[in-house]
Amino acid sequence: MNKKNRKLKPKNLIQLFLGVIPFLILTITFSCEEDPSALGSNLLPESDKIKIHYDSLLKFNCYVLDNQSIHTTNLTHYTLGTYEDDYFGLVKGEYAGQFLPLIFNENVDDVIIDSAVLYLHIDSIYGIPHNNIKFNVYELNTEILEDSIYYSDYDINSLYSTEDIINTNSIISGDSLIILPLANTFAEKLISNGDSIYDSSDIFKSFFKGISIIPELLSSSGGLITTNITSINTKIILYYQTLEEDSLAASYSLAGGYRFTKYTIDYSTAMANYFINDPTSINDSLLFIQGLNGIKSKITFANYKEWIDEDSTYSILNAELIFPVHDVGQFDLFAPPEQLYFYYSDSDSSLYQIEDYVSGNIFGGIYDQTKKQYSFNISKHFKDFINGDMEDSCLNFSITNRAYYPNRVILKSGNNIKFNVTYTKH
Repeated sequence: MNKKNRKLKPKNLIQLFLGVIPFLILTITFSCEEDPSALGSNLLPESDKIKIHYDSLLKFNCYVLDNQSIHTTNLTHYTLGTYEDDYFGLVKGEYAGQFLPLIFNENVDDVIIDSAVLYLHIDSIYGIPHNNIKFNVYELNTEILEDSIYYSDYDINSLYSTEDIINTNSIISGDSLIILPLANTFAEKLISNGDSIYDSSDIFKSFFKGISIIPELLSSSGGLITTNITSINTKIILYYQTLEEDSLAASYSLAGGYRFTKYTIDYSTAMANYFINDPTSINDSLLFIQGLNGIKSKITFANYKEWIDEDSTYSILNAELIFPVHDVGQFDLFAPPEQLYFYYSDSDSSLYQIEDYVSGNIFGGIYDQTKKQYSFNISKHFKDFINGDMEDSCLNFSITNRAYYPNRVILKSGNNIKFNVTYTKH
């Protein structure tokens, strides 16, 4: 058989070229999907290779701690009211503070009193205070010391007598105001000493030492109301008329004077009490966290010494800590805190918020309503701890704006905690 050499015609060349292109594209694509860190790895010594590790085996010990007093002098917000439930027990917020006229050199001659009312601006409501709580207002008979720092365990009852009640009613007006009509005897007292008491704030405070606001639980449950003392809507208004004019008003501010609150929290009949006072437990199954001076919790790294290689330095690419919420079916009344964060102590027992929380937005700690959990990115803090830049393995929970708000939550602990770490070591 005769064999003839065949030359490829231009048309066949084009077809062959087009057939090779898909093969080349597939080859390049698969090459690009390889781990970039592995490219050229066969040329590097084993000790110089960067290896990324992932671990979820770190564990924690968990502890529930009793409440401690907090500083409450001259804050902008205070929580007033009372409630009692099976999980966190009895909570009560009481107030004491000075009040001052907004205008001095006031002329009170020939004034005819109509009424006086104390208004408190509502910032938020917790629980069911409507129809379950009455607020009693008392005139103080003992001065508030302006060179003192008042804490949440100060005995407000020592500043007034129950005989000196000055309000006639207690009204919670929707979600905006607490309205406390004051007795005419108190209103008359505001003008009975003449113009001289309005010459200066010191003179006024020598006649009026202040007021206290004490809640009274009328029925079961109850609730708490966080008030904004610095709001323009928080004030005492004296309504009056003169011989020349009627429908006049004079305002007195609660924000201009010294003030503080007392927070009483009694866990003796609550579930939380079991966790606080169980000396046999080194790892509580639930964690209780509460605002104000409420119950606290902390965690410590339990098995990090088994995990760590003391001859290596760690670079933490990501360290995510996840806590599911223990749902007791009360979120409609007692909403979980909007955000949690951690603080720790250094060698001289000074307390610091962890740097992840202070320095960036990736920290998280925001309550996830869908997943019912809190997640935290603690990469910087964990890196510093693992590399020996800090000694304390303890992380204390706290609530953002804890001194203002009463929100509380119960977290699941033990194996429910997820700690996912991505890192390199060298």
